[in-house]
Amino acid sequence: MLQNGYVVWEGSSLIDGSPIVLILTGFVNPTSNRKTGRQLQSWILSQNYVPTYAAKHGLDNSICGNCPLKLSKTGSCYVNLLTPNNIYRSYIAGNYPKFSEKELALLQHYRYPLRIGSYGDPTAVPLEVWEAIILASGKHTGYTHRYQNCDLRWQEYLMASVETEADAKQAQNQGWRTFRIITPDAPLSDNEILCRHTEDDRIQCETCLLCNGKSSKPNIADKVHGLNWKVSNFLKYLESKSN
Repeated sequence: MLQNGYVVWEGSSLIDGSPIVLILTGFVNPTSNRKTGRQLQSWILSQNYVPTYAAKHGLDNSICGNCPLKLSKTGSCYVNLLTPNNIYRSYIAGNYPKFSEKELALLQHYRYPLRIGSYGDPTAVPLEVWEAIILASGKHTGYTHRYQNCDLRWQEYLMASVETEADAKQAQNQGWRTFRIITPDAPLSDNEILCRHTEDDRIQCETCLLCNGKSSKPNIADKVHGLNWKVSNFLKYLESKSN
């Protein structure tokens, strides 16, 4: 019987060598995330810590690297950790079977769109692990904050996640397309367009797919969103970067 989630890989983080796991969910029950729509979700988690504990105590380096938005840094990451917590507990309880050739064939047949890195930076996991499911899906979105430190082959699949125009230009000069978080009143750069879902919330990532890495498509910007205190922290972070 098809399960909702599977363990794709367990191994050492490419960031710091700590044990991490890659889990895919959404095969039976689609995500409730209105923005992404019915994309398979992928979760990069520490094997040793509940996500909220890791985030609060700065123990999430293995999956998030030095991302400036982490809870232990600026506290402005948009991810609601309740979902990763639940997935982690299901993983520890042994509720997720191993992903196999059977599920890979199913993915290739139905071409479920894939969200690379619903939580955690995809580049913590070897690209070779990802490529089979990325190619089987054929449709994906994905982002990395580690665009300066990761395997550059990731440019084919991921957007460089940035917060300032200067960082965007630097990443673009290195060959990346960028996804930039902006303040609600910030203007777009000449080579950016606004996230289509922000323009029209009927448009979902599963059909838009603009954030799929290297191509001739424009760079994307999106207005900061999430809980008020996280938005406030993000605005303070941008202000500190401009000083």
